[in-house]
Amino acid sequence: MKMIKPLLLVFCCLVVCAAKAQLLQQGAWITNTEDTAARGTPYFRKVFSAGKPVAKATLEVCGVGYHMTYVNGKPVTSAVLEQGYTRYDKRLLYTTYDITALLQKGENCLAAELGNGWYNAQSYTIWFFHMIGWRKTPRLLAALQLEYADGSKETIVTDNSWKCTVGPGRFNSMHAGEIYDARKEIPGWNAPGLNDASWQKVMVTSAPGGMLEKQDMPSAVIINRITPVSVTALGSKRWLYDMGQNFAGVVTLQVQGKAGDTITLHYGEVLNADGSINLAHNAGQMMVPPGDLTFQTDKYIVKGDGVETYTPRFTYHGFQYVQVETDGAATFDKKALTGLFYSTDFTPTGSFSSSDTMLNKLYKAAIQSYRSNFISIPTDCPQREKMGWTADAHIAAELGLWNFDAASGYRKWLRDLRDVQLADGNLPGVAPTLGRGYHWTDRNDDGFGPAWGSALPLVTWYLYMYGGDTAVVRENYAAIKLFTERMRRRANGFIYNTGFGDWVSLQQTPVPFISTAYFYSDTRLLSKMAAIVGEKDDARQYALLADSIGKAFNDTFLHDKNGLYGDTALTALSGALFHGLCPPALQKKVAERLAAGVQKRNYHADFGVLGTKYVLPALSDNGYADIAYRLLTDTGYAGWGHWIANGATTLYEDWPGAESHNHVFFGDYGAWFFKSLAGIRPDESAPGFQRFTIQPVFPEKLEWIKAAHTTRYGVIEVEWRRVKKQIKLGIQVPPGTTAVVKLPGRPDKTYRAGKYLLAF
Repeated sequence: MKMIKPLLLVFCCLVVCAAKAQLLQQGAWITNTEDTAARGTPYFRKVFSAGKPVAKATLEVCGVGYHMTYVNGKPVTSAVLEQGYTRYDKRLLYTTYDITALLQKGENCLAAELGNGWYNAQSYTIWFFHMIGWRKTPRLLAALQLEYADGSKETIVTDNSWKCTVGPGRFNSMHAGEIYDARKEIPGWNAPGLNDASWQKVMVTSAPGGMLEKQDMPSAVIINRITPVSVTALGSKRWLYDMGQNFAGVVTLQVQGKAGDTITLHYGEVLNADGSINLAHNAGQMMVPPGDLTFQTDKYIVKGDGVETYTPRFTYHGFQYVQVETDGAATFDKKALTGLFYSTDFTPTGSFSSSDTMLNKLYKAAIQSYRSNFISIPTDCPQREKMGWTADAHIAAELGLWNFDAASGYRKWLRDLRDVQLADGNLPGVAPTLGRGYHWTDRNDDGFGPAWGSALPLVTWYLYMYGGDTAVVRENYAAIKLFTERMRRRANGFIYNTGFGDWVSLQQTPVPFISTAYFYSDTRLLSKMAAIVGEKDDARQYALLADSIGKAFNDTFLHDKNGLYGDTALTALSGALFHGLCPPALQKKVAERLAAGVQKRNYHADFGVLGTKYVLPALSDNGYADIAYRLLTDTGYAGWGHWIANGATTLYEDWPGAESHNHVFFGDYGAWFFKSLAGIRPDESAPGFQRFTIQPVFPEKLEWIKAAHTTRYGVIEVEWRRVKKQIKLGIQVPPGTTAVVKLPGRPDKTYRAGKYLLAF
């Protein structure tokens, strides 16, 4: 019977998915060519007649890599970069649109333009996505159901009656950019009334191979329009626009010139000494054939028809600066460019503010970095790679879940992870992928190891804790067990010796220390998840395995005479505390060593991205909130405050700032604001904040903080401030929940729905 339940769940899922896609499956996949080297963006159109009053019109579309769909010349959505990114040979997302208001009596036109996206990577990078196994030309599947007022129905689908041609888009790439020749525009191409006799018949083609699944997460949209703070003439027909902030997206250009004038837009994060963009920064991973479009570049060729507006459609960039160049006589002022900030359309659920300007700037930078790095998938950076790195995702997940209703995005990405898991349980360092990213190099090594693969159990657990989602535990349980069993097989005496360590740290922590700590945490979580899904034997066995790993860890790394783990690395000391591996009798001593280590370093960071998850909570949970606060806000090198003090609006990839200037994996302090400064923590025995703890820490030099988080029950609010020698604490407990308030020197007290003001 144990096997029947999971198999039944899989069968039911397949049946439901097939039923939901039944309308769409009536259509055929269409394309304009099978040549993956073809550069022009294809146009598709179908003219049909609605002879009777329409009560409802529902359109389902799956266009890969990206699609822009129109009815009678109007876009069916304001979303950008549709469809969501998946492993296309395993899973395909489609979107449903209500287009009733766009139809007209009589002749109508359904039309679409397709871009390459990740499906047909035409630019070359060191990750070789141009060689990936799913690669084919862009293709379209669509179905429109008309429900007439008289109760009858009609369905219009993609088939060989559609027509196609190549539009003004001459090239598009995720890593390079886009070339658009406005002289090639076809007025009315997506509306009825066009004479399309010269258009070709479409090619009915093969499906990408993946199972059709309705996109259940929000699409990417324009979340902000940004006006440049300055524009500087550089001479030689060049202008430099400073957007005043780093973000992901594109710009809208307004230009007037002669037909054939070419406007080139270079996007970047770093300037040269002469004020021009450093075009080499971040570009090293892209290999550009002679004459091809370079990294983060868009080109617009003017048609010469008054003021023209251009917005790239099938790419996005990460940038603060835009360098505009022209080979014609056009000139540019501040109004010529507007930045369009792209991000998945998650509803905000969190807010934080404080008396400290640096804390507020750090919070804003973390949010800006997070939003820049969630476009369909959680990414590492919006310029160089745009890939779903697994460690980046799990390190930033709590930041995201405190501040946004991002659970649907993570559920989708966990499916991406399962789609790329190998039969032996191995997980690549990135998802989605197909064959690429399982190893740091092409050598037959162990891959990225526990610290990266832990994204699968950790993100699943976060969704359970923050949302009370038991379904996501059931959905991922078998994959997590498979991953854990692989770690068990590859461990030597319960010590896992390989994998990636504390990435971009200035002082290294031994890889076996880090990998074994994650092996322990993942196994402990699997035991807990086994209990949740009713697998009692697994719960007991994996608890015993975790105990064995913990004993081996301490036998190997603990030097109990001086309270050190392995060496004096801050990641080692804080990691032992964070992962719950430190024996209770030694926690105070290890925490003392950690605090002393931070002070010895003059409150500067030398740990890497994993350490950023450990150090602040390990300090504040053990009585060193003042040291954690100063470490976070100190403006000396190296540290978060150093970036902000030197003008950063997003977080960097490395402490020196030599690499990407918009990475999110240093941003977990944004979760620490809620968990420690506000002290809000969910209770795993009543997840989703049905029951939670409020236990703030009070750094001496911080005057006040205010935090709010929207749960499924309502809003939790915590505000504290210093008033003379007292601290006044205000809390709001949502209906249907219970809060246990823990304050220094006072007994724990339970509060139910309502607002309360406490003083101590």
